[in-house]
Amino acid sequence: MVSNYRTMQEIVTDTLRDAILNGKYPPGQRLVADELAKELGVSRMPVREALHRLEVIGLVTMVPHKGAVVSEVSEEEIVEIYHIRGALDGLATRLAAPNLMPQNHARLNEILDQMDAAVQAKDNDRLLVINREFHEVIWQAACAPRLQALLQNLYDASQRFRNISLLLPGRIDQITQDHRLIAQALAQNNIADAERFAIEHHEGTARRLLRTFERKKKLAE
Repeated sequence: MVSNYRTMQEIVTDTLRDAILNGKYPPGQRLVADELAKELGVSRMPVREALHRLEVIGLVTMVPHKGAVVSEVSEEEIVEIYHIRGALDGLATRLAAPNLMPQNHARLNEILDQMDAAVQAKDNDRLLVINREFHEVIWQAACAPRLQALLQNLYDASQRFRNISLLLPGRIDQITQDHRLIAQALAQNNIADAERFAIEHHEGTARRLLRTFERKKKLAE
């Protein structure tokens, strides 16, 4: 039983976000508030607010005379999101480094072991969950709530790209290696390297995704 409007709004936002990221609502599909409200069994207001929230993180676009539509996937979006994520994650890593306690380092190492297990089990869904937990440890240690909120929004906005990147040859192994480099640099209090590895992690993902788009274009010509 939903106890207040804010809770309902969060539920609707999460439901629509997951539906977009999982491909239930593909790029270009119209999202009509009345239809969604009926489908979800809620009033129109939380749906409208949810659509605006999803617009902020880039999953929904408001088109004149058409309303809300699921945002298209583009090369420009990849470059923008991952460059911003790199810069902000690098900043968060630098801010977090002095605040990380032994239990935080232990947690990062535990997550790395769980990543290795997920890779061995070929459990990409589990890998994605653990991946976020790794970053959350660092974001929280940065003690910068606005920065953390921005990174959480960008993380959600890049979910579609993340799913694609996991299918690229060698990418899963590279992801675990990237995270291990970050954790090792932090454990050694090598702040400059930790920040650099955090930035390079995102820029490497962007480069791989862009190469995939380029290959698809050539095949289509």
